[in-house]
Amino acid sequence: MGFIERNLTTNETIVYRGKLHWLVFWKPIAVTLAIILATLITGYFTYNDNPDLTMVIGGIIILVSIITCSVIVHFYRKNREYIVTTRRVIIKTGIIRRQLAELSLEKCEGLFIDQGFMQRMLNYGTIVITTGDVRNEFAYLSNPVAFRKHVNECIDKLKAKNTNDGNNTDNSK
Repeated sequence: MGFIERNLTTNETIVYRGKLHWLVFWKPIAVTLAIILATLITGYFTYNDNPDLTMVIGGIIILVSIITCSVIVHFYRKNREYIVTTRRVIIKTGIIRRQLAELSLEKCEGLFIDQGFMQRMLNYGTIVITTGDVRNEFAYLSNPVAFRKHVNECIDKLKAKNTNDGNNTDNSK
């Protein structure tokens, strides 16, 4: 059971879990590829001097860069959660320094998707949720249309429930 599950309120359930798009990791992947390329080029020019040492050092550098990239990507993805519950939207980030944003669905005024052409083709984008003067952006969210759909469905259910509760209170007078 994760942090979000332990901190749900009574009768609150998780409706949807948003995921980061793989493209968010282009920087660590690009750095890793640059290190591999630089290692291969350096190895090509120094191979004649000491081929065994060149291959060992080059292999170690490539292995360390791939492992480092994998660890960064894993922890970054593992420690970001975008959750839609029956009452709120919860965004949790961070490993050591945790940041938690909770947006009440009852106070949600607007929900926008920002997607360029390539973002639409690769099925990711930025979700912008406004509550009063506060504007919350969630970038590199995979399948933002599904995220918006689940938020809107939960808002509609809350409004219907509040309307029914209001009608039941009026009938009891």
